[in-house]
Amino acid sequence: MGVDGLWLRLLSRSEDLTDEVCRRSRHMLPLVARLCLTATFFEDALRMWLQFFEQLAYLQVHFNCSEMLSVLIVLVNLLGQVVGSVLILVRLWVNVAVILLASLVLLQVHMHMVPLQLQLLLRNFALLGGLLLLHVETQERAAAARICTTTAGVPLLINRRPQHLMRLTGRVLLACMYLTLLRQEIEVPALTLNSLGVVLMLMIVLGYRTRVAALLLAIILTVLNLYTNAWWFVEDSNSDLVKYNYFHSLSVVGGLLLVVVLGPGQVSLEQYKKQW
Repeated sequence: MGVDGLWLRLLSRSEDLTDEVCRRSRHMLPLVARLCLTATFFEDALRMWLQFFEQLAYLQVHFNCSEMLSVLIVLVNLLGQVVGSVLILVRLWVNVAVILLASLVLLQVHMHMVPLQLQLLLRNFALLGGLLLLHVETQERAAAARICTTTAGVPLLINRRPQHLMRLTGRVLLACMYLTLLRQEIEVPALTLNSLGVVLMLMIVLGYRTRVAALLLAIILTVLNLYTNAWWFVEDSNSDLVKYNYFHSLSVVGGLLLVVVLGPGQVSLEQYKKQW
């Protein structure tokens, strides 16, 4: 058997295993994805509560905000993240919650001058991609419920092209996260990890064997996150940054799990391959 045949056989077995995992965890996987995705918002809200006066001082010094406006901005961020995350977990007004959290992410990008820091900007793009996929997953559930309640024989026209385009956009934004993890080291382990990550990232973006690639990348990112962002062992001034990176990475893992749940959609190599 040639290398190509072995590779295709390995991919086929991996896809069968992934389908089995999805089938056995079809009720649990979306919940785990939501828990991971909202983790960074809960952590950020808790940090804002514990560092309330530091946040006020930051806004007053860097943006010349009045005390009342500073309090309002911090409370909107704190309560908005908690309320939005809870709504997502209980599956109530999820689309409203997604818009709320995405707006707060963009607000914090401006507040903390993230555009000046490429790594943090890419991480926030990945977080927005996860929220976009959550919106798509909610729309898919609503469409499935509508189909189930439609009277037999009555045609139901649902335009899913916007959802498929949003899936593609979400996958591209999620892939931005792995660019921040590429290690600039000329060593075999680092080069191997970088190469594997880039290949999986491209498979997700292009929509080729998407579920397998997303599941593998989620596992790799989880292991890397536990290894590089173990904030519970950090006691110096960098603990807040390490904790931020940990929960941000956990949220991106949630987005990757949503890719496993949703699949590639119509705008993907898998779909085009079927049409060939």
